[in-house]
Amino acid sequence: MLDSVATLVNTLAGRYGVNPLIFGVLYFGSMPLFALSSAWWLRRWRQKRSILLPMLVTGLLFIGAYLYVLVAGRNLPVWVYVFMAAMVLLGIYSTRQSFLKRRP
Repeated sequence: MLDSVATLVNTLAGRYGVNPLIFGVLYFGSMPLFALSSAWWLRRWRQKRSILLPMLVTGLLFIGAYLYVLVAGRNLPVWVYVFMAAMVLLGIYSTRQSFLKRRP
């Protein structure tokens, strides 16, 4: 079963020009940095200081892997764009809910 999944991933990677290893590193590698930048954002928000820079860093870390797919990918099917938009919107909603719970 793992062989068939690997074959499918390699076939799709070749067809659409997206390296799954790079995507995985961007996606999973940004998670600790995303957590740190979220904490930075929350701390500045609670202190009533400017949150522009932490918000930009957090947002870039959040969408970095998807940006890679948009830039490197070619001839992507429409469902990929719909899926990525849904993932980003769901993530924004989830992060917003989490931040609102933690704000004093």
